[in-house]
Amino acid sequence: MGYVPHDERDRAEMLAALGKERLEDLFRTLPEEIRLRRPLDIPPMRTEAEILREMRALASRNSRMTDRPSFLGAGVYHRFIPSAVDHLASRGEFSTSYTPYQAEVSQGTLQAIMEYQTMICELTGMDLSNASLYDGATALAEAVLMAYAVRRRGTKVIVSEGVHPEYRRVLETYLRHHPVDVVTLPLVGGITAPEALGSLLEDLGPDVLAVAVQSPNFLGSIEEMAAVARVADARGEERPFLVAVVDPISLAVLEPPGSFGVDVVVGDGQQLGNPPSLGGPSFGFFTSRQEHVRKVPGRLVGETRDRDGKRGYVLTFQTREQHIRRERATSNICTNQGLCSLRAAIYLALLGKQGLREVAETSARKAHRAFRMLAELPGVSPASGAPFFQEFALAFPIPAGDLYRRLAERGIGGGLPLGRYFPERSHQMLFAFTEMTRAEDIARLAEGLREILLET
Repeated sequence: MGYVPHDERDRAEMLAALGKERLEDLFRTLPEEIRLRRPLDIPPMRTEAEILREMRALASRNSRMTDRPSFLGAGVYHRFIPSAVDHLASRGEFSTSYTPYQAEVSQGTLQAIMEYQTMICELTGMDLSNASLYDGATALAEAVLMAYAVRRRGTKVIVSEGVHPEYRRVLETYLRHHPVDVVTLPLVGGITAPEALGSLLEDLGPDVLAVAVQSPNFLGSIEEMAAVARVADARGEERPFLVAVVDPISLAVLEPPGSFGVDVVVGDGQQLGNPPSLGGPSFGFFTSRQEHVRKVPGRLVGETRDRDGKRGYVLTFQTREQHIRRERATSNICTNQGLCSLRAAIYLALLGKQGLREVAETSARKAHRAFRMLAELPGVSPASGAPFFQEFALAFPIPAGDLYRRLAERGIGGGLPLGRYFPERSHQMLFAFTEMTRAEDIARLAEGLREILLET
């Protein structure tokens, strides 16, 4: 739809209807001292064609993941998305729909959400899923708040240093005016050491509300989740609420956290049919054990039968303050990322169990091939000895930030310089590999790194 500005006649008619003579009369209530005293220094007026040309020129300065090899990951990944995902998710029934309050006219949307919930539960090995949250960070924060609502005791939440730093920052923001404080458990050898967790639990005693561990963690290492769960269970009546943060693609080849008896599994669903798009939008998935169903944030879709015995779908739980008494609400999350989670449902349905497993296996295989090549470069060493899935960190003899810039000069998007989040890791870089990574991309990265290291 084109933009048609008002002409002088239109403005005169509107001012007359308002009983004003000039446009400036609309702003007489503004104090003189805060009014603009001189004209703004802005470029001259341009035509639409000129503006579009300038915007395209600005956009061309961006480097896309499809324009050059890129090895960035750290929570946002470049994956192949079947064309059917875009086609189906763009249908008007989905792209224009909002919250399905009226079940009788929202059966399609409700069924899609129900399918999403079912597949996420199968993936994580948990009993139930909500209809999604904003992103992985808010999902973690909501899990801790839910733990407090369930337990009503404890003022400490132990969070592994391996949990995404941005997730931890969001959690700390959520808890800033809450009676619960975050205690960070440092990594040992690149993973969360069960022995260190046990010692910290012993020191803090019954004051521990919850424990949050991410696997694969931020450094790409696969955590010993079964051992972590055993340490938590050993506390008996003082057992903390256990929260697992997971990579959904990894669950196609790794044992689901639900088998370890965790209370909540959360994560970010960007990899499930959603493009990187400068970091968003995405959605957060949230799965729980059945016993916590009435404390789960957001909304849950359930299946029922109408009076004629026909299958139908309804919003089973809506535990936000808009629907129930404010003091009984579980969260102030206003809505869900329905369209992004719908894309996830379509993506999972298209790939199926075998397809998802092939994506995971291909990603892992390419990552391990790259690790063998890169770790042999002069002056390079692994930052962790723990097993990994599709990401790993390497230590270099030069600052990783400089290394990233020099790779960019060669048309290569390097990994993430870890000094951004961990100052003590300023010489380390985190590399990610997916099914979209080609063998020639890995070879080009290895050659680029070799050249830079020899020049140093």
